[in-house]
Amino acid sequence: MKVNVKFNGMPILYKTLNKKKEILIEFPGKTLRELVDYLVGKFGAPIKKALLDNSNDIDMEIRVVLNTVTYLSGDRMDTPLKEGDTLAFMGAS
Repeated sequence: MKVNVKFNGMPILYKTLNKKKEILIEFPGKTLRELVDYLVGKFGAPIKKALLDNSNDIDMEIRVVLNTVTYLSGDRMDTPLKEGDTLAFMGAS
């Protein structure tokens, strides 16, 4: 599945993502958890440090927006994704 992933307000990822704030990711999964696991596998510790807390859930200070309209809350890691979705990860401001 291909999804567009945006990172806003997350300077720790600047070098990791080759100065890109937006990337198209093709990954073998269907949920936000599977996407994050794929990103951690692909980009390593910087992604994990930027996005996850000690329980390997998305840090509560990170806002996650699906398709520019839906702010994910609660058990966000199990959110189903569809081909062509856009996810924005926004650091605390």
